[in-house]
Amino acid sequence: MLFRSESCDALLAISKQTENLNHCVLGPELADEKVIKYVPHGINEKFFFPITKEHPEYLALQEFKKQIFEGKEYEFVLLYNARNIRRKCVPDLMLAWKIFVDELPEEKAKKCAFMLHTHVVDENGTDLGVVCDYLFDSNPKYNIVFTPPGLGPEQMSWLYNMSDTQILLTSNEGWGLSLTEAILVGNPIIANVTGGM
Repeated sequence: MLFRSESCDALLAISKQTENLNHCVLGPELADEKVIKYVPHGINEKFFFPITKEHPEYLALQEFKKQIFEGKEYEFVLLYNARNIRRKCVPDLMLAWKIFVDELPEEKAKKCAFMLHTHVVDENGTDLGVVCDYLFDSNPKYNIVFTPPGLGPEQMSWLYNMSDTQILLTSNEGWGLSLTEAILVGNPIIANVTGGM
């Protein structure tokens, strides 16, 4: 990392932790010769906000929810919105979901869903269809829902609005965009202590 940091004139960090690491790795002498700045990410609040019954988008949200959940109603929805790559630990999340659901009474379990906005298969990750088959063995009580790819900002806001909490347990993460989007919508987040998260 030192060699790469030395070869740059400016180091722009997306987390304060990374900014501090740049200073530490370079040391005081080299750091003083560089531009090292924390550049906070920005998210457009006109797309990510809580949608209440009074909001003009509310009916469209309800229709979208029916499509995604195929008409089923859930009392608790957990959302994962990130890539299916190894460092995002998606199979670990799915195993954690199984453990969580198995602890619930059968009637409560049926009213919970885990919505994954990610590719089922990615060459940089795992075949999540195989993981589902292995962990859940087609048992409908686990309610795993994969959302369609290629959604725009408005529909992404709807995903957050139809979920109760957002989870991201990445092994290393610079920031965690989906966590910030979820917070803007008013959802609590579940995250481990790494990077910007």
